[in-house]
Amino acid sequence: MKRGKTTIADIARKSGYSKTAVSFAFNAPSRISKEACDTILQVARELDYIPDPMARNFVSGKHMSLGFLLPQKIESSLNNPYTIGVIRGIAAVCEQNGYNLTMIPPLHSSLTEAVRNATVDGLITMGHALSAQVYEILIKRGLPVVTIDSAVVDGVTSVNVDDEKAAETAAEHAIAMGHRNFAIITLPDPDYTSSPETKTSSTAIKRLRGYRNVLEKNGIPFSSVKILTAEATYEAGRKAGKELFADAGDTTCILAMADIIALGIIKTAQEMGIKIPEDFSIVGFDDIKEISSMFIELTTVSQSAEEKGKTAANALFELIEGKISENRTYSIPYSFIDRKTLMRNIK
Repeated sequence: MKRGKTTIADIARKSGYSKTAVSFAFNAPSRISKEACDTILQVARELDYIPDPMARNFVSGKHMSLGFLLPQKIESSLNNPYTIGVIRGIAAVCEQNGYNLTMIPPLHSSLTEAVRNATVDGLITMGHALSAQVYEILIKRGLPVVTIDSAVVDGVTSVNVDDEKAAETAAEHAIAMGHRNFAIITLPDPDYTSSPETKTSSTAIKRLRGYRNVLEKNGIPFSSVKILTAEATYEAGRKAGKELFADAGDTTCILAMADIIALGIIKTAQEMGIKIPEDFSIVGFDDIKEISSMFIELTTVSQSAEEKGKTAANALFELIEGKISENRTYSIPYSFIDRKTLMRNIK
């Protein structure tokens, strides 16, 4: 007959030590003598005992896991190489610290429920605006949080690039190539506001403001710019491309706020017999090297998704371990990469 699961009581009975001492051997060995600890662990090996991680976590007061609140549904998030890069960076730091990484989609489309139910020691969010309700839950749970590509909030550690300056750099290069008629494919604003004058913090608004600064500085009315909104997915990029090309007007250059969107637009252009960059130039944002060469080498703003993930995870561990008490703002460097999708305007 198959032997049942070995318990702490079994180890206590065979080793001669109390159940409390056995628990200490696995969870707080410094609280018992080395001799007692060695004996208990030897008996545990003889009995093929496997500690219950839930019980261990209860004793230690830790879940030994960081949570990454996904920016979109699981399928969309895992189909975006930029998001995968961020996850790769977080996972590397988790591995160094002996932690698991738990990926958390919005529960039933609710950030509040996801945060309320997350069994983690700290949270990293990306592209989410922390509502007052979510922030209150974090405080009540004593759960530290670090945000990536999100609105900068007082009292919350954040990791971003200078999105406004980076967008200005992209627009300046396009204008230097003679472009005067633009379309902008913007990310949805998580704060549900579309006015660059009234919002100062979200990633989408900061990039939109950067484009606008440069266009208006060069005498291009922002009202003349065609603006479409698309989620950061390949399919959303294809859809935006179809809508844009159906009524492009005088547009010669497309500024896309995410490479994955730009690649969807390029695929649509190819299917419609539209040449990139001869008919339309396009500039992305992210620098997804893994797939940009599948269609054409994309001119883009380069930022390291993996470095963002590592920086956020390291900051979160410092908060968890109490090494820092104040919250900080981390700025990741960016650069402009001129490849093959931005052409001098000869129209």
